[in-house]
Amino acid sequence: MDMVSSLERVLGDARSLVNAASTDDLAAPTPCSTWNVGALIEHMTNVVTNFGNGFSGAGMAPPAAPGTAPATSESMSAAYGQAVDKLLTAIKAPGALDKTLKLSFGEMPGQRAVGIAMADQLVHSWDLAKGLGRPYSMDETLATMVLRGMHELVAANPAARGEGRAFAAEVPCAADAPVQDRLIAFSGRQP
Repeated sequence: MDMVSSLERVLGDARSLVNAASTDDLAAPTPCSTWNVGALIEHMTNVVTNFGNGFSGAGMAPPAAPGTAPATSESMSAAYGQAVDKLLTAIKAPGALDKTLKLSFGEMPGQRAVGIAMADQLVHSWDLAKGLGRPYSMDETLATMVLRGMHELVAANPAARGEGRAFAAEVPCAADAPVQDRLIAFSGRQP
């Protein structure tokens, strides 16, 4: 699987979940302890928007914290859809993956940035499905790719793991568990 089609698939699955949320669902809790469904969707939208900006040539900043403005599921779905469309258009442009994106903490090759966006959206899609009370099964190839990338990222940045950081502490999980469970546990969630 190439990176662009992999990200497109992850974003398509995420978009389906975002579209399935009702306004009543927005207050439901998620596995992300400080975010309800509405805040999680807002975070997912901010991340996709940020990467879309980066691949479009605009600067990138850390995703903003979810706000407290009232929203409807329709407005959140529309915002997520627009962010997805912008990112997919930007990464499909010739040479997009060869770009170097400027992040608030340094620079990153386009290929790596796509991997990070994919990891964020895949794991948060699982979170969103849990918050919505829906089953969610990751494609094993995508989950394996993301788990490998997350291992590399955390190994290169051990300070990324811990309370209030990008990754919570890893949750114990059997080495022979399904790859989805191992990914979720590695990201600090109970499978």
